[in-house]
Order: sequence, then structure tokens, then C-alpha cells
Amino acid sequence: MRRRALALTAVAVLLLGGCGIPDSTDVKVLGDGQSAGPAQDIDSPPPRAVTRSDTLDTATFISNYLKAAAGDPEGAVQRVKEFMDPDFAATFKPSTSDITVVRPTEQPLINSGSPYVTLKVEQIGTLKDDGQLVPLDHPSPQTLHFTFKLADKGLYLTKTDPSMVVSDVALQQYYQQHTIYFWNSDDTGLVPDVRYMPLSVPSVQQPTVILKWLARGPADWLSSVALGLPQDTSVPDNIPAISNDELQVKLNTTTSTPWDKAALDRLAQQLQWSLRPLTPRTLELTVGHQNPVQFAGEQNTPDANAASRQVDDPDRFVVYNGVIRRLSESAHAVNSVPVLKPAGNKGVQSAAMRSQGGQTLAAVVSAAGKDRAPALRVASAPTGKEADLRAVGGLGGALGPPSWVNTGSSDTDGAVGLITANSHLFSFAADGSAAQPVEWQQGGGPGAINSFSVAPDGHRIALVSGGRLYRAVLTAGSDGVVMSSPAQIDTPGLQSITAVAWSSEGWLVVAGVNKNHRVSIYDVSIDGSQSAIRLDDIGDEPITYLTAYPINPLTHSQLSDAKVAYVIHGDAGIAAGYPVPIKTSDLAGPANSPSSAGGILTSPFFLD
Repeated sequence: MRRRALALTAVAVLLLGGCGIPDSTDVKVLGDGQSAGPAQDIDSPPPRAVTRSDTLDTATFISNYLKAAAGDPEGAVQRVKEFMDPDFAATFKPSTSDITVVRPTEQPLINSGSPYVTLKVEQIGTLKDDGQLVPLDHPSPQTLHFTFKLADKGLYLTKTDPSMVVSDVALQQYYQQHTIYFWNSDDTGLVPDVRYMPLSVPSVQQPTVILKWLARGPADWLSSVALGLPQDTSVPDNIPAISNDELQVKLNTTTSTPWDKAALDRLAQQLQWSLRPLTPRTLELTVGHQNPVQFAGEQNTPDANAASRQVDDPDRFVVYNGVIRRLSESAHAVNSVPVLKPAGNKGVQSAAMRSQGGQTLAAVVSAAGKDRAPALRVASAPTGKEADLRAVGGLGGALGPPSWVNTGSSDTDGAVGLITANSHLFSFAADGSAAQPVEWQQGGGPGAINSFSVAPDGHRIALVSGGRLYRAVLTAGSDGVVMSSPAQIDTPGLQSITAVAWSSEGWLVVAGVNKNHRVSIYDVSIDGSQSAIRLDDIGDEPITYLTAYPINPLTHSQLSDAKVAYVIHGDAGIAAGYPVPIKTSDLAGPANSPSSAGGILTSPFFLD
């Protein structure tokens, strides 16, 4: 088995010789179909820990210091102290085990003959001892201060900031992203929670670490939609190693009420997903004094994780001269467009389709006539059947592209969609009833919404507002859809964001303007700590629309390969390591479909 390391980041050449910290922030460039980073064997040795005596070069010494706290949190303080003069080390007592993660933005300022060094950085967030990386709400530049001395045995720090700090390079080199899962509040699906596992933790100890993470509950930003383990449940200090492809897990509980079969099944699926790729052939669960129950490896897990139902070859569509058409290089290319009758497939500006419980849902923004304003229309029909579109009221002004949300419901009665009207977010149903404004929880929203994308789990949402990227969570109840207060996500390499889409459980694909004032598409981790270039320079016209088909997590990749499409200057394209315009020759369809000779191709989308 293999695991994915983090995407390469801004300063991958940090420690080459005495080059120090680079003065510009570059990111890894993705080629066609390339993944987010190098794969690493589960049992391969972790990277060698840096030491104080590795160098006499001041810049390299500082960059090494910004790696010292990385790794096993239990030894972080001692590793940091080893870079310090003994007298200073004796007084260095961080007030918390949290580690500040920063991104250097310039070379360290070193004056010959002076013991003082400053380093300008951008604070990314806080890495906690349970693997959470909590982004800083409003990333801002900071300056780190260092005082050092040269003694017989090399360089020593004699003064610096009274906290533990690591660079984004250290995050990439000494950790791997590891997703754990929590059931949503309806027990209908798992919500992914991305954590950072130190590479120094051996595979035999990782189940213990993962179980402790689960016992401490979901990340704060997910707590309103994800459920932790029961409060009366605790995890032993050590989980026995996997033996003969079997893992035995015993949870302690203070209640005498036995867990029923449904609760045990949910726990088994939660563990099987959270342990990946270490999932054993057999998982034996014991809760309190109940008899052990055995589960086959990954039994029924595709039903628990909506993202695992993503297919390798999705149905792809594009709007051509106001008509939805299939693309030839996609699944079911010879079939007709789902749900829509020919009379309803006219004047289309944008659309979304989703398969749900044997039904196909359609949401279409279209104009009924040349002089009519575009309106949102919806329909649902059994797979392979057609239905009439129904207009959705309650919306006015400019309408953005619609999107269906995974609600965990097996029928269309529980279907929910989202759309922007005059840059405000609204929810709608599949029955054509009036749309409702999506309310914000306390604190309010960031302002006008230019783009949004909902993750396959149906709860996590990414937003673009005012040129910035945000994340939040959605909850649906009797009062409608509510969104949590958003948290800003840093976008290394991009200065102004125009569009966003989910590309995997832990990554977003983001369009905007780079530092050279050129339009680019990047892949950005959900916490903003890592990024990779997908398309570096597409010109100077803004990308107004972006869509992606999130990858199936069973493929062990964190990026969505070539399944990313966009609209720039009204024209549709595919981001496949290089820009690929969608042409009329790419259209598929039956012989009586509209002519494919010239015309406008826009608003590409996938069947979710």
C-alpha cells in the first residue's frame, strides 16, 4: 500500500546548500494528470530530522529551526530547544502545544557582523496536537525576530519569539494529509475532516493516533454538522498493531446501555474509512463489556461516503447555442440529455444535474423567449425518462449557475439546490416551490457571493466573495438552509479569486489572478496551506465559471486530474495541464441534434 504526501509548496528548494529562504513564492506545476505530490511507502523511514549542527550558514540555520517543531508533537519542544543556547533554552516555555505555521515571503534580513536577523512571513494558521490545521481568519504579514551567537560548536539562538513555529515547507516534508470521518447529524453520511499525520509516526502506531483524534471529535469548523463519538466513550492509550490482517479495537464506555447493531455498523464504517489506507481485512470491535463483533474490511463503506460513488468517467455536458449537449469524450455519449424534453432544452445559460435514488434532477437557468429574463427551472424524472420543467419563484436579478446538494435523501422530496441571485445565495427544491434565501449564522457573511461549490458530502461549502476564498458548512432544517460564519482560506500564488470548485475531499480548484497579473488555475488545500499550479497563464481575461468532478477517494489521489472545466471570455475549456478549448467537434448526440457548425460553447458541467 502507498500513501500520498502533501502537495509541493512555495519553497521546495529551501535547504539546497546555503541558498536560504527564497525571495519569491512559487508552487508546484501540475502536468497532465499529475497528482498532488510524491507517493511514499507506509513503512518507509520518515525524513531525517534537522539538527542545530547541520549548518553554519545563518539563513539555512533559520530555515532548519523552522522545521524543528515539525513531527511528533510530544517531542516538539525539546527539538526546538536543541537549537538554543542552554541559558535561553531553560527559559523557553511555550504557553501551548499549538504550532504556528508560516509561509516565508522574503529572504531573511541578515546584516554582516550583526547577531540580529528578521524574517518576513505570512501566518497560515495553527497546527494543533490532534492534527488540525486551523487557518488564520485574516492572513496578514508578520515579522519573526531571531538573535543568535556563534560558539565553538556552531550557531545557537539566544532569543526568538516565545512560541513554536514551522514553515509551510516543514508541513510538506514532515507530515502527510490524513482524512478522518465523522457521521453527519442525520447519520446518513460521513463528513471528511482533513488532519496532518506526522511521517515519524510508524504505521503500527497510526491506528492509535487516529482513534484518539476521533475520540476528541470533529474540527471546530465542522462541529455543527458532524457528530463525535458518544461522550461516555474513551479510547485506550494503545491499540494493538494489525496482526494477520486483523485489527482489534476496544472502546471503553461508562454506560451500561449496549450499543445496537446500527450504531456498531456506523462505528465500523467510520473506522474503516478513517484508517485508510491501513484498513485491515477484518476489524474486530468491542464496546465496553459487549461481545466482540467482527466486520469485513471496508464492508458497505461506499454507502457511507458519498465521494466514493464518484465514477471514473462521468457524463459531461456543455451548453451550445442555448442547448445542453453531451460531449463525445464522456460516458453515455450517444444517449440523449437526461430529464429534459426537447422543448425545455432551449435558451439555456447554465445547468446542473444529479442522480439520486433512481431519479435524475435537473436545474436549468434559461429564458423562455428572446425578450424574457432568464429564470431558474427544475425537473426530476426516473433515470432514462423525461419531465417538464417548472419555474422556480422567489428569485430576481442576475442568476448564477445552479448546483444540487447531496442531502443524503433517497428521493426527490428531500432534494436541495443552491443558486446565486444578484450575488446572494438561495436554496431551492425539486418541486418548483419558491426559492428561499440562505441565512448566515451569527457573524453574517462576507458580502456578495461571486462563486460557490459544495463538496460531495453535502455539508462543506467553498465561497468566493470580494476576490477572497472562504469555507463554511451548510445545515438544512425546517427553517431552510443555514450557512455557518465563513472562514477565509489563504490562496498562495493567487492575489484575486474569481471562481472555485471542489476537486477532492481535501482540495479545491481555484481560478484567479497570479502575482504576474495573469489569469491562472490552482489547486489549493482546504486549509490554504498547500497549492499547486494547474494552469499558469491563460491570459488576462477573468475566468467567470469553474467546475470540477471531485475524484473518488478510493483512487488515493488528491487532485481531480483533467476533470476540471472553465469559462473564460464566454468560451468553455478544459484544464488538463494546459488549456484545451471545447470545440463543436467535441459535441456528441443523436443524428437529429442541433447543428454543430459554429456557435458558442459555454457553461460545461458534469452529472453529479
